[in-house]
Amino acid sequence: MVAIADGVDAFMTMFGCIKEAHAGRFAKEGAGSGFLVIYTLLLMGWLVVWGRFSSRDFSAIVTAASYVQLAGFLILSAKIRRSKSVRGLSSKTITLWILFYSCRLTATALKSGYNPVDRTGDFMYQFIDFCSLATCLHLLYGVHKTHAHSYQEEHDTLPIGPLVVGCVILGYFARANFNRHPLFDTMFAISVNLETIAMVPQLWMLAKLGGQVDSMTAHFVAATFLSTVCTFTWWWYCAPELEKRGPCLLAKVIICGQMLRLLLTADFMYYYALSWLCGTEVLLPQQEGVMQY
Repeated sequence: MVAIADGVDAFMTMFGCIKEAHAGRFAKEGAGSGFLVIYTLLLMGWLVVWGRFSSRDFSAIVTAASYVQLAGFLILSAKIRRSKSVRGLSSKTITLWILFYSCRLTATALKSGYNPVDRTGDFMYQFIDFCSLATCLHLLYGVHKTHAHSYQEEHDTLPIGPLVVGCVILGYFARANFNRHPLFDTMFAISVNLETIAMVPQLWMLAKLGGQVDSMTAHFVAATFLSTVCTFTWWWYCAPELEKRGPCLLAKVIICGQMLRLLLTADFMYYYALSWLCGTEVLLPQQEGVMQY
């Protein structure tokens, strides 16, 4: 875990994505410049993936969704490196993402039944997920080791054990057979369910905190929302095709799960869009122990 964290730090430092925090006006200017560098590099990265590793098929939207989610994690890493703090970040959400990527990579790296038919499904789709997994491990290490003093554990209180158990049970009974192997089909189905609930602890934590949300944490939630839009678009398009091959309960579970993800982040995105239009920080309604999401 330490080696992965050091590797991610070295990667970010090499490309100059992260700058040390400065005081007063210089801190704001540095943050704005950091945003510009990060988004420029991410855009260039996607252009490389699209131009060199894609056959430009519609199914590449699944790879795009994974890439946008990776962008969200990299933005979080940038925030932690710049501020040396993990305030507002849910350890339980990062844990769920680690479980999600572990399950999905088991199904997509060893089998190909659920991979995009676009050329990105040959290895780039899996490579992006692996980078996301490594980044999540780095984030979790920062929460509990490097910057543990700033972790707001008292607000990260949503129990995730029952949610994970529910995902496993549903994944076992509601799965397709595109990998033609019960284990790998189940692992993919479990990953779909974990993806649905992964952001719930983070939204729970933001709801308990209320007030102003750190800009980079807000960008992370927004990236997750955009990733969900891409994933939902793909499954809405291909679900009827899955049904033509025979009854597929997994398709219905995925559609419902993606709709739930969109609904969970819709309230936050309202305040995110409002802050963007007004040029202010993201402000959530103040509340005490009540979850609005």
